Amino acid sequence: MLTLFLVDKLEDSNLIEVSGDEAHHAIKVLRINVGEEILISDGAGNWVRASVENIEKKTFTAKVLERGFQPEKSPRLIVVQGLPKSDRVKDAIEILVESGVDLIILWQADRSISKWQKDSLAKWQSVAVAATKQSRRFRKPEIIDGLSLSQLLEIESENSAVLVMHESATTKLSEVVTSKFAGMSEIIIVIGPEGGISESELAVLEGAGAHIVGLGPEVFRSAHAGGAALSAVSALIGRW
Repeated sequence: MLTLFLVDKLEDSNLIEVSGDEAHHAIKVLRINVGEEILISDGAGNWVRASVENIEKKTFTAKVLERGFQPEKSPRLIVVQGLPKSDRVKDAIEILVESGVDLIILWQADRSISKWQKDSLAKWQSVAVAATKQSRRFRKPEIIDGLSLSQLLEIESENSAVLVMHESATTKLSEVVTSKFAGMSEIIIVIGPEGGISESELAVLEGAGAHIVGLGPEVFRSAHAGGAALSAVSALIGRW
């Protein structure tokens, strides 16, 4: 399996120069060799398969062998993740990225133990970048920081559905999500923090038209529930 490197911009050239952190990681950690084939992407769908031509101390150059583009998938899959304990945020982001999420919204829920720190966004974006490379994705998911419930409700578009995962739900996810959902523009999955979604939050979400659904009798960790729900939805709409 070829190693993927992400760059800010993918030049329309036969030779691609990689510098900065990606070059350092490739040269000092992975110890790439001349002639080795790799993947390079701008994280916005553009990608190339290339062969390493030259290695310097802080940069390397690769010759393009194949060039392609990965279009955006539809519907867009969004996960609203209630902030779990700080040491679990990384787990949640990694699992969501590996499961194919398009947008992650970190939500400061009523029962979130952790409080959103503005300087944390760059850290979580770095986690998303690493997970994007690990899962060989050519589209890097976006992360939006610490929104309130009222701000979350403004995100819903006209042709979208909101699915709230809740342990007390009497309706199964599979009873709501059908192949018809594949024609929507967005599917928004809401996951509560460790303490769950409060009754007042649940009432607001249900009043706004959200579907309150369950993933079965088992109870997931907050950081793991999003990946499970995302996987189930992807299978039900035929994305997988």
